[in-house]
Amino acid sequence: MLDRLALPALPVLRGERVILRDRADSDVDDRLRHPIDPEEEDGYGSSWRREWNGERYHTREHLLAGRTPPEPGVYEWAIEYDRHCVGHAGLRVNADQHRAAYTVGLFVAGLRGRGLGREITRLVLGWAFGVLGVHRVELEVLAFNRRAIDCYLACGFLREGARREAELYPSGWEDLIMMGVLRSEYAAQRPVPDPAPDPAPDPAPDSAGSA
Repeated sequence: MLDRLALPALPVLRGERVILRDRADSDVDDRLRHPIDPEEEDGYGSSWRREWNGERYHTREHLLAGRTPPEPGVYEWAIEYDRHCVGHAGLRVNADQHRAAYTVGLFVAGLRGRGLGREITRLVLGWAFGVLGVHRVELEVLAFNRRAIDCYLACGFLREGARREAELYPSGWEDLIMMGVLRSEYAAQRPVPDPAPDPAPDPAPDSAGSA
């Protein structure tokens, strides 16, 4: 019987182009520089697209109100690129079952399609399997999001099934594709040392990511 996973503090993960780190005060300003676009809204879920006015929630007050401390086992990274926050990545860990659910999104439309998603995903997988020690990482993605699916396949995820017509969008019902990758599969595909995380920095007004 496996022991329950230990849950360390949020690490800083460094790649060639991006840094995954804790939130900084300047992240709100970075977010407000970029409008919400329909492709980004799709990633938030169908209720956002059908019922909410995204621009109404694109305010400093709303963004600051949502910055509550995460629950134990919930890891939320700000994605830093060129000294600015450009998106977020996350893991929701089930410590008893040794698995985690992965999410990622870039809110800067001009950075999509440039391979950053793959770099971010590989950083998180390297830490999840190599340091945290999970057995499995899973996710759900809209079936029409071909670019995201290609990214996940390139990082070792496999298609595992579909939740048919699971979300109602303005265009109609949409399927969600279920994908997952096991620790053994990741190790077979990437037999390189896993990235070593930096210790989480102490909060400071001029923390990484300031303009």
